[in-house]
This record gives sequence, C-alpha cells and structure tokens, in this order.
Amino acid sequence: MKKLLYIASLALALFGAGCKKNLPQATLQSPASLSGFTASSNTIVLSAANDSTTVATFQWPALSYGASVPVTYTLIIDQPADTAGANGWSNALKTTIATGSLSKSWLGTDFNHLVNQLGLTPGVASPIVVRLQANVNQSNGTASTVAPLTSDLGLTVTAYKVFIIYPKLYVAGDFLNPNWTQKNQPGWILASIKSNGSYEGYVNFPNAGNNFKLCTELDWNGTNYGWGGSATTISGSGSAGNCYFGPGAYTRVVADVNASTITYTPTSWYVAGDFNGWSTAATPMTFNAATNVWTAGGVTLTAGTNFKFVSKSDWNNQYGLDSKGNLLLGNSSGNIPVAKSGTFTITLDLSQGAGNYGYSVK
Repeated sequence: MKKLLYIASLALALFGAGCKKNLPQATLQSPASLSGFTASSNTIVLSAANDSTTVATFQWPALSYGASVPVTYTLIIDQPADTAGANGWSNALKTTIATGSLSKSWLGTDFNHLVNQLGLTPGVASPIVVRLQANVNQSNGTASTVAPLTSDLGLTVTAYKVFIIYPKLYVAGDFLNPNWTQKNQPGWILASIKSNGSYEGYVNFPNAGNNFKLCTELDWNGTNYGWGGSATTISGSGSAGNCYFGPGAYTRVVADVNASTITYTPTSWYVAGDFNGWSTAATPMTFNAATNVWTAGGVTLTAGTNFKFVSKSDWNNQYGLDSKGNLLLGNSSGNIPVAKSGTFTITLDLSQGAGNYGYSVK
C-alpha cells in the first residue's frame, strides 16, 4: 500500500513538472523623454531677507518604465560654461532626491550656500543650469541597460555674501582721499570678532611714512587712538599724537585698546598647492589698490586637489580653512579644496576686517 502511494505521488509530481509554463519576464521600456520638469521661478534673487523662505522648488512627474522599478532622481547644478565638452558636468553640484519624492525645495540660506560653491559673483545676476537626471537599476542593484534620461532648466541667480557686523575701528590718515577722513569701507576697517577690545584688519600703507589714527566713530567725536609713546603702543588720550608706520606695505594690523598695544605684520601673498608642488614663491598674487583684493590669474587646478594662501614664504603666516569653511590664519588651518578642474583666477579678500575675510576661485 505504501508503495502504491509513493508511485502515485511521483507520477503527480512528474505530471506537474511537465505542465509547468515559462512566465513572461518584465521588460523595461524607456520613456521617450523626461518631460514636465519645472522650477518655481527662473529668476532667483537671494538676500538675508529671504533666508528662511523657500526660494526654489523643482518638480517633475513620475516616469513609467513599463515595470515596477525604483527610479533614482538627481538634481545637478552648474554654470553653463562648465557643461560643454568631454568633461561637461563632471564637477557639478549634485543632490540625490529621496526615494519616492518628485520635488526638491531650498530655503534661501541653503540655496545661497549651494550656488556660492559655483563661484558666482555676489550681487550679480548669473546664469546657472539645473539638470534633472533619472536612472533605473536592475533588480539585483546593478546598472540598467536603459540609458539615463535628463532635462535641463536655465535659471538666473543673484547670490549674496554674508557679512557679520562686528565692533569696528576706522582708519583715518594722511594717505586717504580725502585725507584724515574715517571710512566704513573695505580696506580701512579693523574688527573685533570677540568684542573683547582686540581689533584686527589689513591696511594698505602706500607711503614710506604713514600717519594715522584708529577711531571708534565715523567722525572725531568718539575715542581716537594714536601714538602711545612707542611704535607698539597706542593711546586713546585726546592729546595723543598720530600713529606712524613705514615703509609702505600691505599690513596686518592688530590693535588691543585694553592693553594699549598695536602690532604690524607686512604681507605679500602667494598661492601654494598641489598644482605647483606647494611652492611658496612660484605663484605670486597681485594687489589691486582700487578693489582692495589680491588676485592670481591663469592658475590651472584639478578637482580634488588642495591649496592655501601663504605670505612671504612663511608657513606660520598662512590662510587655510577652519571646520566651518572660513579662512583661518596659522598652522592649524586646513587645506582649501578644489571643487572643479580648469584654469581660474584666485582672489583673496582681506579688506573687510577680521571675521569677514574671503576668497574665490573663478
């Protein structure tokens, strides 16, 4: 009896195997195009006033590939000049969209930070290109044979540079035009980033001998710091004479009104990095007295490399970055990373007083 049951079971299994059908496999079918990609505005003006406001929203409809497959959407942002050629888009800013989402929005402060990484000139309406890219993967996670789809939008964005207002001292001297006039302008400001009476800034002393004072107001009605009895001291007495510095040089000035001291460090700046073997003399920067910035043009950089700013071949007098991406003076500063490959003009701006130093690579 057990033998008969076994034979019957075996026959049934063989019959079932013989009748098994091959189920059709799902085939991915690429849509004709990625259409319907839109932006909330094609002109975006960024400012501190819209930091907490949604300034840009990108949307698109879901794509159908003829089968239930996950679609990965990526937003890619770059300047138009960087999108052409064999390396086009290779150094663009990329934002991967969360699975299942068909939109991406940015607050003003976040979008400003993002586009500033492109090297846009603050306060100038600049063109950018935003590309939406759609990719699908096979069920095992490997790349699909279906080619990615893309759609591009052209926008105009005006970015801004954030300046923090610190307590200031204003330079007034015989080398200004008009002379002995306080100016709240780049190049003539010392700032106290800790509000502790210690002020720092860079001043271009143009002459062999320069007479000046440091003033708390944009007139002579506040405290005006002058000669304190030696070249390294200052006094806020109304009878104090002028501070004096020579010869002419672009100089880091640190004035401590509590300790009544002042120090001067003449500087001349160079760019040192992977691109020139970290030479502290091969790539000099040129100072423009009209704009109060240092520039080095025609510098060829490669994405993923690094550089720093160095004065007078002295690694103790260098600018790199701190943990927040701000310029930091000294050996504890980190390297400045290169985001894109190409030939650029590098700018160093030390004119705004301590806490608001900046640089650009364009």
